[in-house]
Amino acid sequence: MRRLVLAACLLLAACTGSYDSDTTTTSTWVTLPPVTTTIPQVDVQLEDCDQPPVTFSALCESFELLEEWYVDRPVDRVRLVGLARDALVQDLSDLAPTEAPRTLFCAVPDPTFAPFCEALADLVEERPVDVQALMDRVVGTVIEDAYGPFTYYLAPDQVTTIRDNGVVGGIGVLLDATDPAGSKCARLGPTCPLRIVFTLDDNPGKAAGLQADDVVLEVDGISVDGQGFAATAARIAGDETGEVNLTIDRDGERLEFTIVRARLHVPTVTGGIVQDGVAYLRIPDFEGDVPGLVFDALSSIEGDWSTMVLDLRDNPGGLVSAVVEVASEFISDGPVFLEDEGLGDPFPVESLGPGGLATSGRIIVLVNGGTASAAEILTGALRDRRDAVVIGTPTFGKDAVQIPFDMRNGGRLAVVVARWLTPEGASVGNGGLRPDVELELTHEMTETQLVEAALEAAR
Repeated sequence: MRRLVLAACLLLAACTGSYDSDTTTTSTWVTLPPVTTTIPQVDVQLEDCDQPPVTFSALCESFELLEEWYVDRPVDRVRLVGLARDALVQDLSDLAPTEAPRTLFCAVPDPTFAPFCEALADLVEERPVDVQALMDRVVGTVIEDAYGPFTYYLAPDQVTTIRDNGVVGGIGVLLDATDPAGSKCARLGPTCPLRIVFTLDDNPGKAAGLQADDVVLEVDGISVDGQGFAATAARIAGDETGEVNLTIDRDGERLEFTIVRARLHVPTVTGGIVQDGVAYLRIPDFEGDVPGLVFDALSSIEGDWSTMVLDLRDNPGGLVSAVVEVASEFISDGPVFLEDEGLGDPFPVESLGPGGLATSGRIIVLVNGGTASAAEILTGALRDRRDAVVIGTPTFGKDAVQIPFDMRNGGRLAVVVARWLTPEGASVGNGGLRPDVELELTHEMTETQLVEAALEAAR
Protein backbone atom coordinates (compact mmCIF):
# COMPACT_ATOMS: atom_id res chain seq x y z
CA MET A 1 0.00 0.00 0.00
CA ARG A 2 1.44 3.37 -1.03
CA ARG A 3 1.16 6.59 0.93
CA LEU A 4 2.78 9.50 -0.93
CA VAL A 5 2.87 13.25 -0.56
CA LEU A 6 2.84 14.36 -4.17
CA ALA A 7 5.02 17.24 -5.24
CA ALA A 8 1.91 19.17 -6.26
CA CYS A 9 1.13 19.68 -2.57
CA LEU A 10 4.04 22.11 -2.38
CA LEU A 11 1.88 24.55 -4.33
CA LEU A 12 -0.62 24.72 -1.47
CA ALA A 13 -0.47 26.43 1.89
CA ALA A 14 -1.67 23.11 3.31
CA CYS A 15 -2.31 19.68 1.78
CA THR A 16 -4.87 17.45 3.44
CA GLY A 17 -7.00 14.47 2.55
CA SER A 18 -9.72 15.27 5.07
CA TYR A 19 -12.49 17.80 4.70
CA ASP A 20 -14.89 19.87 6.72
CA SER A 21 -18.26 20.82 5.27
CA ASP A 22 -17.91 24.32 6.79
CA THR A 23 -14.47 24.96 5.24
CA THR A 24 -14.27 27.04 2.06
CA THR A 25 -11.03 27.39 0.14
CA THR A 26 -10.05 30.33 -2.00
CA SER A 27 -7.33 28.70 -4.08
CA THR A 28 -7.17 29.71 -7.72
CA TRP A 29 -6.62 27.62 -10.81
CA VAL A 30 -2.95 26.60 -11.00
CA THR A 31 -1.15 25.01 -13.93
CA LEU A 32 0.66 21.96 -12.62
CA PRO A 33 4.06 20.79 -13.83
CA PRO A 34 4.05 17.06 -14.69
CA VAL A 35 4.94 15.01 -11.62
CA THR A 36 5.77 11.32 -12.07
CA THR A 37 6.28 8.98 -9.14
CA THR A 38 7.27 5.38 -9.79
CA ILE A 39 5.61 2.76 -7.61
CA PRO A 40 5.26 -0.97 -8.02
CA GLN A 41 3.08 -1.80 -11.06
CA VAL A 42 1.63 1.68 -11.68
CA ASP A 43 3.12 5.08 -12.54
CA VAL A 44 1.00 8.06 -11.48
CA GLN A 45 1.30 11.25 -13.49
CA LEU A 46 -0.42 14.28 -12.05
CA GLU A 47 -1.50 16.79 -14.71
CA ASP A 48 -3.68 19.86 -15.03
CA CYS A 49 -6.92 20.07 -17.01
CA ASP A 50 -5.64 21.82 -20.12
CA GLN A 51 -5.78 18.60 -22.15
CA PRO A 52 -7.18 15.92 -19.84
CA PRO A 53 -7.34 12.26 -20.88
CA VAL A 54 -10.87 11.07 -21.56
CA THR A 55 -10.96 9.27 -18.20
CA PHE A 56 -10.76 12.61 -16.37
CA SER A 57 -12.66 14.75 -18.87
CA ALA A 58 -15.87 14.77 -16.79
CA LEU A 59 -14.05 15.81 -13.61
CA CYS A 60 -12.21 18.66 -15.32
CA GLU A 61 -15.12 20.00 -17.34
CA SER A 62 -17.75 19.73 -14.61
CA PHE A 63 -15.51 21.57 -12.15
CA GLU A 64 -14.96 24.35 -14.67
CA LEU A 65 -18.69 24.68 -15.36
CA LEU A 66 -19.60 24.71 -11.67
CA GLU A 67 -16.98 27.40 -11.00
CA GLU A 68 -18.50 29.57 -13.72
CA TRP A 69 -22.22 28.89 -13.44
CA TYR A 70 -23.33 27.42 -10.11
CA VAL A 71 -25.57 29.91 -8.29
CA ASP A 72 -23.81 29.48 -4.93
CA ARG A 73 -20.26 29.67 -6.25
CA PRO A 74 -17.40 29.70 -5.32
CA VAL A 75 -17.14 25.95 -5.02
CA ASP A 76 -15.78 24.45 -1.80
CA ARG A 77 -12.85 22.53 -3.25
CA VAL A 78 -11.65 20.82 -0.07
CA ARG A 79 -15.11 19.39 0.50
CA LEU A 80 -15.23 18.15 -3.10
CA VAL A 81 -11.95 16.30 -2.62
CA GLY A 82 -13.24 14.66 0.55
CA LEU A 83 -16.41 13.55 -1.19
CA ALA A 84 -14.40 12.23 -4.14
CA ARG A 85 -12.24 10.12 -1.84
CA ASP A 86 -15.32 8.85 -0.05
CA ALA A 87 -16.81 7.82 -3.40
CA LEU A 88 -13.86 5.48 -3.97
CA VAL A 89 -14.92 3.26 -1.06
CA GLN A 90 -18.49 2.69 -2.29
CA ASP A 91 -19.59 -0.68 -3.66
CA LEU A 92 -17.72 -1.21 -6.95
CA SER A 93 -18.76 -4.82 -7.49
CA ASP A 94 -20.70 -4.00 -10.64
CA LEU A 95 -17.67 -2.41 -12.35
CA ALA A 96 -15.88 -4.76 -14.70
CA PRO A 97 -12.37 -5.74 -13.58
CA THR A 98 -9.54 -4.86 -15.92
CA GLU A 99 -5.76 -4.84 -16.02
CA ALA A 100 -4.09 -2.11 -14.00
CA PRO A 101 -2.76 0.67 -16.28
CA ARG A 102 1.01 1.01 -16.53
CA THR A 103 0.56 4.76 -16.02
CA LEU A 104 -2.38 6.51 -14.40
CA PHE A 105 -2.64 9.95 -15.97
CA CYS A 106 -4.56 11.80 -13.25
CA ALA A 107 -5.76 15.17 -14.53
CA VAL A 108 -7.10 17.42 -11.78
CA PRO A 109 -8.58 20.92 -11.94
CA ASP A 110 -6.68 22.17 -8.90
CA PRO A 111 -3.78 21.00 -6.70
CA THR A 112 -6.29 20.47 -3.91
CA PHE A 113 -7.27 17.25 -5.70
CA ALA A 114 -3.80 15.67 -5.41
CA PRO A 115 -4.79 13.47 -2.40
CA PHE A 116 -7.65 12.10 -4.47
CA CYS A 117 -5.19 10.93 -7.13
CA GLU A 118 -3.17 9.20 -4.43
CA ALA A 119 -6.26 7.38 -3.15
CA LEU A 120 -7.28 6.47 -6.70
CA ALA A 121 -3.85 5.01 -7.40
CA ASP A 122 -4.08 2.90 -4.24
CA LEU A 123 -7.45 1.57 -5.36
CA VAL A 124 -6.24 0.73 -8.88
CA GLU A 125 -3.31 -1.19 -7.42
CA GLU A 126 -5.52 -3.20 -5.07
CA ARG A 127 -8.49 -3.77 -7.36
CA PRO A 128 -7.97 -2.81 -11.00
CA VAL A 129 -11.21 -1.45 -12.46
CA ASP A 130 -12.29 0.51 -15.52
CA VAL A 131 -11.03 3.95 -14.49
CA GLN A 132 -13.33 5.81 -16.88
CA ALA A 133 -16.46 4.08 -15.55
CA LEU A 134 -15.23 4.66 -12.00
CA MET A 135 -14.61 8.37 -12.64
CA ASP A 136 -18.09 8.78 -14.13
CA ARG A 137 -19.45 7.35 -10.90
CA VAL A 138 -17.20 9.50 -8.71
CA VAL A 139 -18.15 12.70 -10.53
CA GLY A 140 -21.87 11.88 -10.34
CA THR A 141 -21.68 11.05 -6.64
CA VAL A 142 -19.66 14.13 -5.71
CA ILE A 143 -21.84 16.58 -7.59
CA GLU A 144 -25.06 15.06 -6.32
CA ASP A 145 -23.86 15.09 -2.70
CA ALA A 146 -22.41 18.59 -2.87
CA TYR A 147 -24.97 20.39 -5.02
CA GLY A 148 -27.99 18.11 -5.58
CA PRO A 149 -30.68 17.28 -6.17
CA PHE A 150 -31.15 19.73 -9.05
CA THR A 151 -27.46 19.96 -9.98
CA TYR A 152 -26.31 16.57 -11.21
CA TYR A 153 -24.10 14.75 -13.69
CA LEU A 154 -25.30 12.05 -16.09
CA ALA A 155 -22.75 9.73 -17.69
CA PRO A 156 -22.99 9.27 -21.47
CA ASP A 157 -25.08 6.10 -21.16
CA GLN A 158 -27.59 7.89 -18.87
CA VAL A 159 -28.21 11.08 -20.86
CA THR A 160 -31.48 10.01 -22.50
CA THR A 161 -33.02 8.71 -19.28
CA ILE A 162 -33.98 11.82 -17.32
CA ARG A 163 -35.76 14.60 -19.16
CA ASP A 164 -34.89 18.23 -18.41
CA ASN A 165 -38.22 18.54 -16.59
CA GLY A 166 -37.29 15.66 -14.27
CA VAL A 167 -39.56 13.00 -15.72
CA VAL A 168 -37.92 9.56 -15.73
CA GLY A 169 -37.94 7.95 -19.16
CA GLY A 170 -38.57 4.29 -19.74
CA ILE A 171 -41.50 4.12 -17.33
CA GLY A 172 -42.89 7.70 -17.29
CA VAL A 173 -42.93 8.87 -13.67
CA LEU A 174 -41.87 11.94 -11.72
CA LEU A 175 -39.84 11.10 -8.62
CA ASP A 176 -39.13 13.09 -5.46
CA ALA A 177 -37.10 12.68 -2.28
CA THR A 178 -37.92 15.08 0.55
CA ASP A 179 -36.81 15.02 4.17
CA PRO A 180 -39.14 15.65 7.15
CA ALA A 181 -38.24 19.35 7.11
CA GLY A 182 -39.43 19.64 3.51
CA SER A 183 -35.99 19.96 1.90
CA LYS A 184 -35.18 18.10 -1.32
CA CYS A 185 -32.59 15.34 -0.93
CA ALA A 186 -29.79 14.27 -3.24
CA ARG A 187 -29.11 11.02 -1.35
CA LEU A 188 -31.82 8.52 -0.48
CA GLY A 189 -32.42 6.92 2.91
CA PRO A 190 -35.04 6.20 5.58
CA THR A 191 -35.54 9.93 6.23
CA CYS A 192 -35.46 10.74 2.50
CA PRO A 193 -37.50 8.04 0.74
CA LEU A 194 -37.79 7.90 -3.05
CA ARG A 195 -41.43 8.68 -3.78
CA ILE A 196 -43.45 8.62 -6.99
CA VAL A 197 -45.11 12.02 -7.44
CA PHE A 198 -47.20 11.01 -10.44
CA THR A 199 -47.38 8.53 -13.29
CA LEU A 200 -47.92 9.74 -16.85
CA ASP A 201 -50.90 8.40 -18.75
CA ASP A 202 -50.15 5.95 -21.57
CA ASN A 203 -46.72 5.04 -20.16
CA PRO A 204 -45.41 1.73 -18.75
CA GLY A 205 -45.33 2.79 -15.10
CA LYS A 206 -49.01 3.61 -14.96
CA ALA A 207 -49.94 0.60 -17.07
CA ALA A 208 -48.07 -1.65 -14.63
CA GLY A 209 -50.01 -0.27 -11.67
CA LEU A 210 -47.60 2.24 -10.11
CA GLN A 211 -49.39 5.01 -8.23
CA ALA A 212 -48.65 8.44 -6.82
CA ASP A 213 -47.15 8.26 -3.29
CA ASP A 214 -45.68 4.79 -3.86
CA VAL A 215 -42.24 4.61 -2.21
CA VAL A 216 -39.48 2.87 -4.17
CA LEU A 217 -37.51 0.51 -1.91
CA GLU A 218 -35.43 -1.48 -4.39
CA VAL A 219 -34.44 -1.34 -8.07
CA ASP A 220 -33.67 -4.75 -9.57
CA GLY A 221 -33.31 -6.17 -6.07
CA ILE A 222 -30.85 -3.51 -4.85
CA SER A 223 -31.93 -1.20 -2.03
CA VAL A 224 -32.03 2.50 -2.90
CA ASP A 225 -30.91 3.50 0.61
CA GLY A 226 -27.64 5.37 0.42
CA GLN A 227 -27.92 5.81 -3.35
CA GLY A 228 -27.92 9.13 -5.21
CA PHE A 229 -31.24 10.48 -6.48
CA ALA A 230 -30.20 11.09 -10.12
CA ALA A 231 -28.21 7.86 -10.34
CA THR A 232 -31.18 5.84 -9.06
CA ALA A 233 -33.56 7.53 -11.49
CA ALA A 234 -31.14 6.68 -14.30
CA ARG A 235 -31.04 3.03 -13.20
CA ILE A 236 -34.84 2.88 -13.27
CA ALA A 237 -35.00 4.33 -16.77
CA GLY A 238 -32.10 2.34 -18.19
CA ASP A 239 -31.85 2.95 -21.92
CA GLU A 240 -35.66 2.87 -22.18
CA THR A 241 -35.57 -0.78 -23.28
CA GLY A 242 -35.79 -4.09 -21.44
CA GLU A 243 -37.34 -4.63 -18.02
CA VAL A 244 -36.89 -3.07 -14.59
CA ASN A 245 -38.05 -4.63 -11.33
CA LEU A 246 -39.25 -2.25 -8.64
CA THR A 247 -40.04 -3.09 -5.03
CA ILE A 248 -42.63 -0.64 -3.72
CA ASP A 249 -43.99 0.27 -0.31
CA ARG A 250 -47.65 1.23 -0.61
CA ASP A 251 -49.21 2.13 2.73
CA GLY A 252 -47.06 -0.44 4.52
CA GLU A 253 -47.57 -3.20 1.97
CA ARG A 254 -44.54 -4.45 0.05
CA LEU A 255 -45.31 -4.89 -3.66
CA GLU A 256 -43.24 -6.12 -6.61
CA PHE A 257 -43.56 -4.75 -10.15
CA THR A 258 -41.86 -5.89 -13.33
CA ILE A 259 -42.14 -3.10 -15.87
CA VAL A 260 -41.30 -3.30 -19.57
CA ARG A 261 -39.69 0.01 -20.46
CA ALA A 262 -40.65 2.06 -23.50
CA ARG A 263 -39.97 5.45 -25.03
CA LEU A 264 -41.64 8.24 -23.09
CA HIS A 265 -45.09 9.28 -24.30
CA VAL A 266 -46.10 12.80 -23.24
CA PRO A 267 -49.75 13.93 -23.38
CA THR A 268 -50.52 17.00 -25.45
CA VAL A 269 -52.28 20.30 -24.76
CA THR A 270 -56.07 20.02 -24.74
CA GLY A 271 -58.82 22.59 -24.31
CA GLY A 272 -62.26 23.84 -25.22
CA ILE A 273 -65.56 25.20 -23.90
CA VAL A 274 -66.89 22.91 -21.18
CA GLN A 275 -69.99 24.84 -20.18
CA ASP A 276 -71.53 28.22 -20.96
CA GLY A 277 -68.85 30.89 -20.66
CA VAL A 278 -66.26 28.53 -19.13
CA ALA A 279 -63.20 27.22 -20.96
CA TYR A 280 -60.81 24.47 -19.87
CA LEU A 281 -57.14 24.25 -20.85
CA ARG A 282 -54.79 21.42 -19.86
CA ILE A 283 -51.01 22.00 -20.21
CA PRO A 284 -48.98 18.81 -19.50
CA ASP A 285 -45.45 20.30 -19.51
CA PHE A 286 -43.36 23.20 -20.83
CA GLU A 287 -41.19 21.61 -23.48
CA GLY A 288 -40.24 23.58 -26.59
CA ASP A 289 -43.35 22.80 -28.65
CA VAL A 290 -45.84 23.75 -25.92
CA PRO A 291 -46.15 27.52 -26.63
CA GLY A 292 -47.29 26.76 -30.16
CA LEU A 293 -49.69 24.09 -28.92
CA VAL A 294 -51.16 26.51 -26.34
CA PHE A 295 -51.57 29.18 -29.02
CA ASP A 296 -53.35 26.70 -31.29
CA ALA A 297 -55.60 25.50 -28.45
CA LEU A 298 -56.58 29.03 -27.44
CA SER A 299 -57.18 29.98 -31.08
CA SER A 300 -59.40 26.97 -31.66
CA ILE A 301 -61.71 27.52 -28.68
CA GLU A 302 -65.13 28.11 -30.22
CA GLY A 303 -67.39 30.47 -28.37
CA ASP A 304 -66.87 33.24 -25.85
CA TRP A 305 -65.65 32.57 -22.35
CA SER A 306 -65.37 34.75 -19.25
CA THR A 307 -63.71 32.13 -17.02
CA MET A 308 -60.85 29.78 -17.84
CA VAL A 309 -59.92 26.74 -15.75
CA LEU A 310 -56.22 26.13 -16.36
CA ASP A 311 -55.18 22.61 -15.38
CA LEU A 312 -51.50 22.39 -14.36
CA ARG A 313 -51.75 19.26 -12.24
CA ASP A 314 -48.88 16.81 -12.77
CA ASN A 315 -47.07 19.33 -14.97
CA PRO A 316 -43.36 18.80 -14.18
CA GLY A 317 -42.23 22.03 -15.85
CA GLY A 318 -39.65 22.39 -18.58
CA LEU A 319 -38.06 25.36 -20.34
CA VAL A 320 -38.05 28.88 -18.91
CA SER A 321 -38.42 30.30 -22.42
CA ALA A 322 -41.52 28.15 -22.96
CA VAL A 323 -43.26 29.23 -19.75
CA VAL A 324 -42.55 32.91 -20.44
CA GLU A 325 -44.06 32.55 -23.91
CA VAL A 326 -47.13 30.76 -22.52
CA ALA A 327 -47.50 33.28 -19.68
CA SER A 328 -47.50 36.07 -22.28
CA GLU A 329 -50.79 34.68 -23.64
CA PHE A 330 -52.31 35.59 -20.25
CA ILE A 331 -50.18 38.57 -19.08
CA SER A 332 -49.79 41.49 -21.47
CA ASP A 333 -46.86 43.26 -19.75
CA GLY A 334 -44.68 43.28 -16.67
CA PRO A 335 -42.82 40.50 -14.84
CA VAL A 336 -43.61 36.80 -15.12
CA PHE A 337 -41.14 35.97 -12.34
CA LEU A 338 -38.02 37.30 -10.61
CA GLU A 339 -34.67 35.61 -11.17
CA ASP A 340 -31.98 35.55 -8.49
CA GLU A 341 -28.51 34.63 -9.75
CA GLY A 342 -26.92 35.18 -6.35
CA LEU A 343 -25.06 38.29 -7.55
CA GLY A 344 -27.38 41.00 -6.24
CA ASP A 345 -31.05 41.87 -6.21
CA PRO A 346 -33.37 39.59 -8.22
CA PHE A 347 -34.29 40.98 -11.63
CA PRO A 348 -37.65 40.67 -13.39
CA VAL A 349 -38.17 38.37 -16.38
CA GLU A 350 -40.78 40.20 -18.40
CA SER A 351 -43.77 39.14 -20.46
CA LEU A 352 -43.22 39.19 -24.20
CA GLY A 353 -45.74 42.02 -24.46
CA PRO A 354 -49.28 42.65 -25.69
CA GLY A 355 -51.05 40.39 -28.12
CA GLY A 356 -51.85 37.43 -25.89
CA LEU A 357 -55.08 35.54 -26.59
CA ALA A 358 -56.23 35.25 -22.96
CA THR A 359 -55.32 38.54 -21.25
CA SER A 360 -58.84 39.18 -19.97
CA GLY A 361 -61.34 37.13 -18.03
CA ARG A 362 -61.23 35.18 -14.80
CA ILE A 363 -58.53 32.52 -14.29
CA ILE A 364 -58.75 29.47 -12.01
CA VAL A 365 -55.59 27.34 -11.78
CA LEU A 366 -55.66 23.68 -10.72
CA VAL A 367 -52.48 22.35 -9.06
CA ASN A 368 -51.19 19.39 -7.06
CA GLY A 369 -47.92 17.94 -5.78
CA GLY A 370 -46.84 17.22 -9.36
CA THR A 371 -47.08 20.88 -10.38
CA ALA A 372 -43.39 21.76 -10.52
CA SER A 373 -40.80 24.27 -11.68
CA ALA A 374 -42.05 26.13 -14.77
CA ALA A 375 -45.63 25.15 -13.93
CA GLU A 376 -45.14 26.78 -10.53
CA ILE A 377 -43.75 29.88 -12.27
CA LEU A 378 -46.95 30.19 -14.32
CA THR A 379 -49.14 29.55 -11.28
CA GLY A 380 -47.36 32.23 -9.24
CA ALA A 381 -47.45 34.70 -12.12
CA LEU A 382 -51.18 34.27 -12.69
CA ARG A 383 -51.95 34.60 -8.99
CA ASP A 384 -49.78 37.71 -8.56
CA ARG A 385 -50.53 39.40 -11.89
CA ARG A 386 -54.04 38.22 -12.81
CA ASP A 387 -55.60 37.55 -9.38
CA ALA A 388 -56.06 33.93 -10.37
CA VAL A 389 -57.61 31.60 -7.80
CA VAL A 390 -55.39 28.57 -7.17
CA ILE A 391 -57.18 25.36 -6.23
CA GLY A 392 -55.82 21.94 -5.33
CA THR A 393 -52.98 20.75 -3.09
CA PRO A 394 -49.50 22.26 -2.41
CA THR A 395 -47.17 22.21 -5.40
CA PHE A 396 -43.83 20.41 -5.76
CA GLY A 397 -41.53 23.23 -4.62
CA LYS A 398 -38.77 23.56 -7.23
CA ASP A 399 -37.30 27.05 -7.31
CA ALA A 400 -34.22 26.11 -9.35
CA VAL A 401 -33.39 27.50 -12.77
CA GLN A 402 -31.18 24.90 -14.47
CA ILE A 403 -29.01 24.85 -17.56
CA PRO A 404 -28.12 21.43 -19.01
CA PHE A 405 -24.60 21.39 -20.46
CA ASP A 406 -23.70 18.75 -23.04
CA MET A 407 -20.16 17.68 -22.18
CA ARG A 408 -17.27 16.67 -24.39
CA ASN A 409 -17.37 13.05 -23.20
CA GLY A 410 -21.04 12.72 -24.22
CA GLY A 411 -22.35 13.15 -20.69
CA ARG A 412 -24.53 15.96 -19.37
CA LEU A 413 -24.22 18.30 -16.41
CA ALA A 414 -27.36 20.05 -15.15
CA VAL A 415 -26.41 23.13 -13.12
CA VAL A 416 -28.62 25.34 -10.97
CA VAL A 417 -27.65 28.79 -12.27
CA ALA A 418 -30.36 30.79 -10.48
CA ARG A 419 -33.42 30.60 -8.28
CA TRP A 420 -36.74 32.20 -9.05
CA LEU A 421 -39.42 34.06 -7.10
CA THR A 422 -42.98 34.99 -7.97
CA PRO A 423 -43.54 38.57 -9.21
CA GLU A 424 -44.33 39.62 -5.63
CA GLY A 425 -41.20 37.97 -4.27
CA ALA A 426 -42.53 34.68 -2.87
CA SER A 427 -40.35 31.55 -2.96
CA VAL A 428 -41.55 27.99 -3.52
CA GLY A 429 -38.27 26.48 -2.34
CA ASN A 430 -39.57 24.95 0.87
CA GLY A 431 -43.03 23.44 0.57
CA GLY A 432 -44.19 24.75 -2.79
CA LEU A 433 -47.07 27.13 -3.49
CA ARG A 434 -50.05 26.72 -1.20
CA PRO A 435 -53.38 26.94 -3.04
CA ASP A 436 -56.00 29.51 -2.11
CA VAL A 437 -58.47 26.66 -1.71
CA GLU A 438 -57.20 23.19 -0.76
CA LEU A 439 -59.16 20.53 -2.58
CA GLU A 440 -58.32 16.98 -3.62
CA LEU A 441 -58.90 16.64 -7.37
CA THR A 442 -58.70 13.01 -8.44
CA HIS A 443 -57.44 11.74 -11.78
CA GLU A 444 -60.71 9.94 -12.34
CA MET A 445 -62.60 13.25 -12.62
CA THR A 446 -63.73 14.28 -16.10
CA GLU A 447 -63.13 17.76 -17.50
CA THR A 448 -66.76 18.64 -16.70
CA GLN A 449 -66.38 17.44 -13.11
CA LEU A 450 -63.12 19.33 -12.69
CA VAL A 451 -64.66 22.56 -13.97
CA GLU A 452 -67.71 22.17 -11.74
CA ALA A 453 -65.53 21.52 -8.70
CA ALA A 454 -63.29 24.48 -9.53
CA LEU A 455 -66.21 26.90 -9.96
CA GLU A 456 -67.77 25.76 -6.69
CA ALA A 457 -64.48 26.09 -4.78
CA ALA A 458 -63.71 29.53 -6.24
CA ARG A 459 -67.02 31.12 -5.27
